[in-house]
Amino acid sequence: MRRPSPIPLLLLLGVGLAGCTATTPRAGALPAPEADRWEKTNRRVYAVNKQIDRFAFKPAAKAYRFVTPRPLRTAIANGYSNFGEPANFVNALLQGKIAQAFRTFDRFLINTILGVGGLADHATGMGRPQESEDFGQTLAWWGVKSGPYVVLPVFGPSTLRDGFGLVVDQLADPASIARNELFGPSRIFRLGQTAGQLVNLRSRVIDQGGDQLLADSLDEYTLVKSAWLQRRKSLLYDGNPPIDDSEFEDVPADPAADAMADPAAPPAAAAAASDPAAPDPSVSDPTGAAPPATDAAPAAAPAPETLPATPSAPPQPPQ
Repeated sequence: MRRPSPIPLLLLLGVGLAGCTATTPRAGALPAPEADRWEKTNRRVYAVNKQIDRFAFKPAAKAYRFVTPRPLRTAIANGYSNFGEPANFVNALLQGKIAQAFRTFDRFLINTILGVGGLADHATGMGRPQESEDFGQTLAWWGVKSGPYVVLPVFGPSTLRDGFGLVVDQLADPASIARNELFGPSRIFRLGQTAGQLVNLRSRVIDQGGDQLLADSLDEYTLVKSAWLQRRKSLLYDGNPPIDDSEFEDVPADPAADAMADPAAPPAAAAAASDPAAPDPSVSDPTGAAPPATDAAPAAAPAPETLPATPSAPPQPPQ
């Protein structure tokens, strides 16, 4: 007996959340992953992953690049990307992003029909770029906090929340469920498709210069963690992450500098700013008394000291 497909349930949840109008996730901040409380363990897993990459994924990616021309690699990457659009659609619905969900649906139809199963990306040029969503982002929209930063075996950087989301994405992927229901592929075929996707991702890292960037870094682990957290935060906020105000220190205002720098400031204000002990002429006496009047004229500036004239030669008598 076939197990029931979870797609109708996911769609029902998405329709139920259609009234959501929030524009930011409820748990989009990543303070716990940035703290990296499990750094020692994460570094060990990272070292193991690096050895797996060195002896498995990197050689496979190089061989794949050697036997596959660039246009074909681009077509394969487009095909894998199009295969993930149904998941983007469902997660957009679960987050209440109805307009985005139907943009994703448009993109999937355009690339599937005009792009021959997604091998060509025509939708981007028609104003339908990819808008990636996953279940980890959905959990963030629902208010689930990220938890600590973790490095997963083989899959690499993640958080506790995103690690759980990754499991759900793999087990409840709409495209994979539809493929299994329609065609019933063997387990070997499914594993081969997943391995091909990993090799494709590794090849794209080479295309983007990731290997050289890691080779030039002083600490690969810190660089990978920082890059992943920045990208993850951007995805959580749909490319518009908030500015971290803690990066800017509050500098106390200097009234003297402000007054001197403002050419329109009255001289009295500038003088009061430069002399803290001087009274502020704009503030009246609390007793109500007017300031004392004075008849004394302002003192004139002292005349410049004159130097004695240089004696000239005596006039000559007339002859």
